[in-house]
Amino acid sequence: MRRKFYFYAVGATFAALCLHAPAKANAQTDSLPPARATLRGWEEQRWLTIFDRAGSYYGRFSDRGILQRFNQAMDSEYRLDLISFHPSLSEVYDWYQRGTGVRAWAGSFDHVRLALQGEFKARVPLGAGWATDVRFTQQDNLNVKRSLIWLGFQKDLFNGTGQAYAMGLVSAIKPDIDIEVGYSFLPRMGVITLAFGALDLFSDFIYQGLEVDPEVTDTTLDHTSRPYTFKLALDLQVARRFRLEGYGLAMTPTQIVVESQGNPGSGFVQDERYAYAGGLVEWEPSVRTAVGSFGTWVQARIERAAMPDGRAEDDFDLTEMTTQLGLFGIHRLSGRFSTELWVARVWRAEDRIRPDTTAGENIEYEDRSWAGRADFNYSANSGFNATLGLDFLAQDVIGPDRVPGSLQERDHARVRFDFAWRFSDRAFFLLGTNLDLDGDGQNILSFDGGHGRIAFYF
Repeated sequence: MRRKFYFYAVGATFAALCLHAPAKANAQTDSLPPARATLRGWEEQRWLTIFDRAGSYYGRFSDRGILQRFNQAMDSEYRLDLISFHPSLSEVYDWYQRGTGVRAWAGSFDHVRLALQGEFKARVPLGAGWATDVRFTQQDNLNVKRSLIWLGFQKDLFNGTGQAYAMGLVSAIKPDIDIEVGYSFLPRMGVITLAFGALDLFSDFIYQGLEVDPEVTDTTLDHTSRPYTFKLALDLQVARRFRLEGYGLAMTPTQIVVESQGNPGSGFVQDERYAYAGGLVEWEPSVRTAVGSFGTWVQARIERAAMPDGRAEDDFDLTEMTTQLGLFGIHRLSGRFSTELWVARVWRAEDRIRPDTTAGENIEYEDRSWAGRADFNYSANSGFNATLGLDFLAQDVIGPDRVPGSLQERDHARVRFDFAWRFSDRAFFLLGTNLDLDGDGQNILSFDGGHGRIAFYF
């Protein structure tokens, strides 16, 4: 019954978005940005998953794989917490339209710890069509522990109809340094980007050429096939009122030998594959309204074989996959009021197959969930802002198999109150609190965590 209520509430809001869409564009008030959504945040996180594997929670060569979606410390509300903490659709779109800024958000997911994320970015023109980009990303939650600097240069070409760039991720662990080079076509209808990446760029030179002292690290890495990535990204206004975003990346099949210097023959050989794709279609009946759909897919696979003196538990094939399909809507009501919502169906699968089941069981795990968020906003260009929100997560496990930290089959919902102060379009501060709607062994409308967000633009 609760699950039906969540769906009806979100469905009614989505229908209201469509019914209130005016037949022609109305003037946009200066207190509200255009009604737009984007998948760029999703794509950036999937990109970092493979370019910064050292930032994953359990480390670069954990047997948890590449995606590392599960952690024993996660409770059944952890994914709902991330939904409540995250910036809104409009905030995410606004961030990616700005060249220079700082943003951060944090939220409580248990009595002791916060999930944290902070980002800084700056674009500095250098003259003659050149510019430099500097970014810093800090993330700390139960999926990643990342602290990373990005450095890049870009050059306008062909009278501004094209742009070439080169970017590197600077890591304290030198073998983990990666680069990406690309070219963006800039037609009137949008942007199309093709990019090529080289991962672990200096790894073989350091481990095989310089021969790292065993006192520095006992483990050596040897790429017998190199990891390269190929990426396509596009953001196009395909018709007067339709916009299309698309992203895709594939990594070449990669093999790496991980071996102990102190005990040669102890370690494993690992084959890796990784790919993702995502798309968004947005209909804009007016500057005040946007509705659309999105779909994303990501898959990672490692095939690990123990060396002659290696451990039996290092013989397995692991496939991780997450797929989601969803709808979203944004509508600027009259005056300073607006509504935003998204709802998604999510499938997550994880298969671990072993040639020797005495070292561990074979696991074929799958869970399916409905997730969503609906916001009703009071927005002013300067001064007080507020949001009343509904967040929900309804989840099920398919089959008997479990993985460490897999979700618990419980449905959760909460009402969210966010209060912010905005300084024109330059900065805002937000604090929020949640009230429980599903009981969770406590009283309805009991305190269910808090969160905060800040952003500054220069």
